[in-house]
Amino acid sequence: MNKQQKLMIDDLQRVDRYDPSPERVELVQTHASWVFLAGDYVYKVKKPVDFGFLDFSSRAKRRFCCEEELRLNRRLGGDYYLRVVEVVKRDGAYSFGGDGLVVDYAVVMRRLPEQFLMRTLLAEGKLDAGQLEAVAALLHSFYEAAEVFKDGRFGSREKVGFDVEENFSQTETFINDTIPARDFDRISASSRDFLERKRKLFARRVKGGFIREGHGDLHMEHICLVPDGPPVIYDCIEFNQRFRRLDVVNDIAFLAMDLEVNNRFDYAALFLDYCRERFGALFAPELLFFYKCYRAYVRGKVWSFISSDPAMVGDQRKQAKERARRYFKLAAIYAAPKPIGITLLAGVSGSGKSYLARALENLWQVKVLRSDVVRKELLGLAGQNAAAPYGKGIYTRKMTVKTYTEMAKQAAAIIARGESVTIDASCLKAVDRQLFYDAAQAAGVPVRLLVCRAPRPVIEENLRKRAALAVDASDADISIARHQRFEAPTCDELEAVTWIEIDTRCDLVEQIYCLVSRS
Repeated sequence: MNKQQKLMIDDLQRVDRYDPSPERVELVQTHASWVFLAGDYVYKVKKPVDFGFLDFSSRAKRRFCCEEELRLNRRLGGDYYLRVVEVVKRDGAYSFGGDGLVVDYAVVMRRLPEQFLMRTLLAEGKLDAGQLEAVAALLHSFYEAAEVFKDGRFGSREKVGFDVEENFSQTETFINDTIPARDFDRISASSRDFLERKRKLFARRVKGGFIREGHGDLHMEHICLVPDGPPVIYDCIEFNQRFRRLDVVNDIAFLAMDLEVNNRFDYAALFLDYCRERFGALFAPELLFFYKCYRAYVRGKVWSFISSDPAMVGDQRKQAKERARRYFKLAAIYAAPKPIGITLLAGVSGSGKSYLARALENLWQVKVLRSDVVRKELLGLAGQNAAAPYGKGIYTRKMTVKTYTEMAKQAAAIIARGESVTIDASCLKAVDRQLFYDAAQAAGVPVRLLVCRAPRPVIEENLRKRAALAVDASDADISIARHQRFEAPTCDELEAVTWIEIDTRCDLVEQIYCLVSRS
């Protein structure tokens, strides 16, 4: 930031530069804009930067992009977008509008209520399925009315490949800083392989009319779920046509990815189910992981750029790097192959097995067999509480053997159909685990064992929370967990499986990243 820019930014943070005057002005910086939050209004001034994919280097370019931002965002943002205003210098001071030397431009919009932003609702546990369905419905109507591009200028294999390669070239300087070289190699190889193998798919999407004038930056930060009205979606990509003229799946993959980076793999799966139901041929599930990987990588790139901005110092720079690393980890998850064969979760009650199993189910759509459910189904007690002391009631050793035998039988049937399966069970004894190894060996498929570990206080807190909710199939409580011991693996067992230790104190993204990194 040069001296004149600093003077302008300082001036525009004064309350007397606004009409009406707010109580205070808050400055928020992105990699491309200075955003002034002034009471009920927002003023957005574009930075004079050129990132290649984004060029605000001249005042004329910034003015054009301000006008485009206003036009395009009124499609989903409605009357929240008000006007474009000049930034003028008058008597040595800077202000919005009026007489003076025009030095820049700003987009003015009504400020959205932050308490109803999708990211806020999610963080506060207030986001619900109905709101996700409303977003899917609005997007369906939006895409149905959107301009279609069938000439191959956008969305083709070549054009998408250009965007992907641009990401890789622009992030080479961040290798082993915000992205490990191993993940850079995995993501780039996976993306290039998909582009090569799916040439005909990209061609069909263009020819079928599925490349449309979309949003281009569809994540939770840009969705406001106002009460008593349709969702408001704002801040679309105005600065680059190729980023918003895209496959519909590319657009919705961004929001699914954003839910998953916040550990809500369940909500991402639900949102995609709503899209699948409504969109018909617009929806192409075989593109989802490719585009989610692309979107996570873009966010990692953006936060890497922010972390290298000279204006970012101290904790700000550190936080930007951490956010970049997290997005790159998620991209590495998407780039990893879908699990094949049997994934066996093991650990004492309350160690986080079911939490992880549900995430894997939602992410990869892999069938989960849960011992607590199968045991009660065998006894006709589905959905009922059958709590008993350790080793008593329906939890005798005899009933456990019967349960695991049935689960191994069901697992064998699933993998015989060419599908994969996740086993959610304590699997404390090597002899019980062996049942699944035998099933995998008979079918000629791999098996991996995820041993879920957590300190005893964490386990007991998990069990207390589960008991308070009283909705889980498991009857195990703290007294049960205190009796449980996990049998160490034999040498033969270690040779038969891919053994992965999971620290379930980490969040889901970190746990799954550990899984794919070790597989």
